[in-house]
Amino acid sequence: MAWWRDFWQRVLTLLRIRKEEPMQPLTPTHRPWTFMVYMAGDNGKVFYTAAGPKKLMAEMTSAGYNDIWKMAQVGTTEACAAVCLFDTQDASYFVEVRKGQGMADSRVETLAEVNTGDPNVLRDFIVRGVREYPADHYALVIWNHGTGWLDVDHYAPVRDIGDPTHRTHGAIFRGTYRTMTEGVTTRPIAFDDSSKDFLDTKDLHKAFSEAEGLTGRRLDLIGMDACLMAMVEGARELAAHTDYFVGSQEVEPMDGWPYALILQGLNAEPSLAPADLADRIVRDYATSYGAQTRADETVTQSAIRLANTGETEALVKALVDAILARGQEAVLRSIANQARSATLRFEDRNYRDLGDFAKRLADKTEWENYPEVTAAAQALYAHLQARTPDAPVVRVAFRPKYQDATGLSVYLPPAEKPVSQRQKELAIYRRLAFPQATGWDRLVEWLNGEF
Repeated sequence: MAWWRDFWQRVLTLLRIRKEEPMQPLTPTHRPWTFMVYMAGDNGKVFYTAAGPKKLMAEMTSAGYNDIWKMAQVGTTEACAAVCLFDTQDASYFVEVRKGQGMADSRVETLAEVNTGDPNVLRDFIVRGVREYPADHYALVIWNHGTGWLDVDHYAPVRDIGDPTHRTHGAIFRGTYRTMTEGVTTRPIAFDDSSKDFLDTKDLHKAFSEAEGLTGRRLDLIGMDACLMAMVEGARELAAHTDYFVGSQEVEPMDGWPYALILQGLNAEPSLAPADLADRIVRDYATSYGAQTRADETVTQSAIRLANTGETEALVKALVDAILARGQEAVLRSIANQARSATLRFEDRNYRDLGDFAKRLADKTEWENYPEVTAAAQALYAHLQARTPDAPVVRVAFRPKYQDATGLSVYLPPAEKPVSQRQKELAIYRRLAFPQATGWDRLVEWLNGEF
């Protein structure tokens, strides 16, 4: 019956907002936590092109109303403020979520139409959240479509020639809900149909850096209520801006995050440290998909301690160096390709579990004369499997077929992908910090016999 709830949420919200006066400035109340959700729901528009009507992606506004309804089961309390920037197909809102029936019972301010693909909009939302809802700790969730780090100008098919809104974008890490894509295999994050714009990695760096400069506060946790986001590439990009990251290695089910459970947990234990909140989100997510009626859902979720991903990067570089030092040996290339083929992969076949790859490579090289490769692979696997304070992965949840998941995925495209396509992807991939520091892009080329 969720669609009925979404429908009445819209009706009640529009009736309420017609009588709404501008939201008055708050007298700040200091809380243990402020929980901010950047909801880019202006998706699903039909564009009229020379080839006829074209819909680039599925509608997200209904899912947004549903998630605000979840948050409103708890709402803003003395322990935790819950605030959203919610951009819909119809309007844009700043929402202080209050306990009740979603938007209708919350404190809602109608905004001028926002472009969630503009880094200044994200920056200003963070700044407003910090200033109007001061807290000991801040969590930010970015909520939208997407399927990984590789970026394309998704709106190119519907742009007018010389469109002044066109911007050149670079590499990105992204996310989306299962079944909400409609034949499109790549997506940026914070997609905005009205503006034909989106955020790339450079935009995210800009927004986070400027928000921290304006507030003097660093975000304690960044989450992605989205798909395929728990990647080592994305973790390294976020490490400059936050301490903990929560995301999924696999695509997420339609329901996304269990916001009521998460907020209930924060209110039950308002003194939760950021590491404990990251851990709790993963546990609550797993719990929410653990009922017998949902036993067939394939879910993953990871909590990552970003300060320790620098060591992950160093161990990956050591493994790449060890492999390429003997890269002319055909036997090693064959063994490494066998390991790649056997490694756990996710719905996007370009992404495989980094720790599982290291383990399978170690197992296969142990019986051959490649001690340096074996040692490097074993060290990386042990590092990703550990759950100690100096390890990068705080917790991994999976159900039911991902017992080999270690918490972080990596770009490891299949050998059968056309060389021209892979080279085009690698040209964008090389802009990320991770391949620059590790040489992982060269390993991808080597595995495919390109040098």
